[in-house]
Amino acid sequence: MVVYPSSSIHRVLPVTRGTRTAAFFWIQSMVRDDGARALLDELDTSIRELARDGARNESLVRLTACYHNLLRRWADL
Repeated sequence: MVVYPSSSIHRVLPVTRGTRTAAFFWIQSMVRDDGARALLDELDTSIRELARDGARNESLVRLTACYHNLLRRWADL
């Protein structure tokens, strides 16, 4: 699977052997701002790494709450 933003410039080369099977779909983020999405991604990645490493404390719970509060604030609902 190849996933990329619709704003990416790309090209598709001709099939020289066999057949090309393709399926297309579009998704839209709840958060329009690229910078806000990048911050949420960094925060989510850090939270998942802390949880994977066995962190089970109030700080992790607070970080998770911050993530969800920011998501709600920046989401286009």
